Amino acid sequence: MEQHNPLRESIEQGNTVFGARSTMFSPTVIEIYGELGLDFVWLDFEHAGPSPYDSALFEDLTRAAEVGGTELFVRLPSVNPPLIRKILDAGVRNILIPRVDSASEVREAVKATRFRYDGKPGERGKASGRASNWGHAEEYIQTEDEQVCLGVMIEKTTAVDDLDAILSVPELGFIFIGQSDLSVQMGHPNDKNHPNVHRQMESIRGQSLEAGVPVGCVAHDPKTAQDAVDDGYQILRIGGELEAAQETLKRRLDQL
Repeated sequence: MEQHNPLRESIEQGNTVFGARSTMFSPTVIEIYGELGLDFVWLDFEHAGPSPYDSALFEDLTRAAEVGGTELFVRLPSVNPPLIRKILDAGVRNILIPRVDSASEVREAVKATRFRYDGKPGERGKASGRASNWGHAEEYIQTEDEQVCLGVMIEKTTAVDDLDAILSVPELGFIFIGQSDLSVQMGHPNDKNHPNVHRQMESIRGQSLEAGVPVGCVAHDPKTAQDAVDDGYQILRIGGELEAAQETLKRRLDQL
């Protein structure tokens, strides 16, 4: 397995990365996404999918990503240090934690990804899995600490209230604004474009950029995505295979 993470390298260099959700958890789809030129494949284990504890599954998915030239972007159900360590050992290097409330929770998650953290021993355990080329990778511990990237979703008002502290957590790779759940939390369910929600998103984005933490969002419409890039968003999810199939086949049926 390659011992570097192009997604982390890109966002740390100030570049923008684009990805798509795969709801099928199929190695074939992941490989195709990579061939298309997508930077990452979003796998959602919070709301769907097989068991995230299945290491063999992740080994197959990370192989497909490597063949296709893309990166997995794995959303876990919650802050769970044992699970974080397990999927890292299988070769995943980009993790997204949803529904965080506080900086202490974020710190716990990030610490689980590091052998050395904030000048002290971290909480990651040394293993001989795929991430270490089955125990034969050179400088495995240093390389993993340099390449693994963990981000959190800002989608709860409790996280917004503690945002400055969250953004100050050492080694936090990025934040991702969860517009849908944020609208629910703010009392505007099913209205992601409510002015209050929009203003809150702008505030989160501004605080994050000021703190030097990359920001991500969902933007399926090309114009919306371009506007987000212009506003400084660096991580964009721009669609998924089911949505693409529905749009493409519906249009063809209508034309026929």
